[in-house]
Amino acid sequence: MAEVMTKLDKLRQQIRAAAELDAKRVLEDAEKRAKAMTDEESERIEKEQGGAMLSKVSRFESGERKRVSESRYAADRKVLLHRNALVDGLFDDIKAELSELTSSDRYKSHLEKCAERADSEHKISGDVTVYCRKEDLTAAGEVMKKYGAKVAADRNITLGGLIFKYPDKGLFIDLTLDTAFENERSAFASRSEMQL
Repeated sequence: MAEVMTKLDKLRQQIRAAAELDAKRVLEDAEKRAKAMTDEESERIEKEQGGAMLSKVSRFESGERKRVSESRYAADRKVLLHRNALVDGLFDDIKAELSELTSSDRYKSHLEKCAERADSEHKISGDVTVYCRKEDLTAAGEVMKKYGAKVAADRNITLGGLIFKYPDKGLFIDLTLDTAFENERSAFASRSEMQL
């Protein structure tokens, strides 16, 4: 997971840098055009020095401010869409890495660590039911033999991991990759660097 977090931080920095560069370019271009047009109109007004022309400049400046504002909005939207596409790609890569983990020999070790963690929080006994993916029933069963807990499949677990249900305590300990993935995705999206 440390490698995933490192990749996540690196991508976060790349997304932010790319977004800021895109937004800066669009805004600078719009402001240059607005200034050039305003300067040109101002010179013409100075030559004619008419009261009607001053009114026209005011309307022109107002229109340019509106166009700059619209350009800024379009740039912000473009940057946000680009960020979202990058974030979706990142989390697709993370899902692929999790899939590699769950199909590797290291996955049983991960399940053992989940059991140890749950046992350290609340002792696992025979009345505890442990839920896992259908394809993990054998591996989870081997891990849980040590504790005497029952193992059952849960179709809501798609990425992997375990859920421990303690009926006598009315307690669940969710150590699934699904929950960790969704929590990280939610936290990533709510961080300030994802907001414009």
